Amino acid sequence: MGASALCLGFLAMSGPAIGAHVPVRATAYVRNDAGLATFNPDVNPNSNCATPDYDDIQALSAPGSTANNVHIDACIFGSAAGPGATVSDVDVPATFELFGVGTISACPDPDGAGPKTAVRHDHNGDGNFEHCHLSGYQSTGTGALEYHARVNNTSQPGQSRVLFCYDANQDGCLDESVRNQVAIGWVPRAS
Repeated sequence: MGASALCLGFLAMSGPAIGAHVPVRATAYVRNDAGLATFNPDVNPNSNCATPDYDDIQALSAPGSTANNVHIDACIFGSAAGPGATVSDVDVPATFELFGVGTISACPDPDGAGPKTAVRHDHNGDGNFEHCHLSGYQSTGTGALEYHARVNNTSQPGQSRVLFCYDANQDGCLDESVRNQVAIGWVPRAS
């Protein structure tokens, strides 16, 4: 066996580089929901963590409806993840934080009845949820190894910015360095 083969064998047995599972990069994107009732043609059909569509134009949902909600997905990567990675390679606590109009209308539990958690918060008491705290990424099924939230707006046109971050202390994204964001421009609903 040659020295290079021996070296490759050693690397394969030793596993990923030290620190490979430490969060170093976050990517959030808008999903276009092709084939669903919430399909949004304004969003790139190939939007994902490797080729993210960072912004969206969406009409207001009708009062009491989430028909025009915006599906935001995200990934958190360690140092071992390549630039073309499409799903998270670290499973850590994360937060979606909403600024501007609208509300976080869904913050799905990452593993259903399992030990992971998802919690929405209305910290300022205005009736809108501005935080979605997740204890980890979705474990199985469609969307596995990603983080998920939905944003909806039924009240007024304007701008939303959704900041996504690795958030070990679950207190929001403004004090975090591993973060990314998407923007939503809400326009009046069709008459």
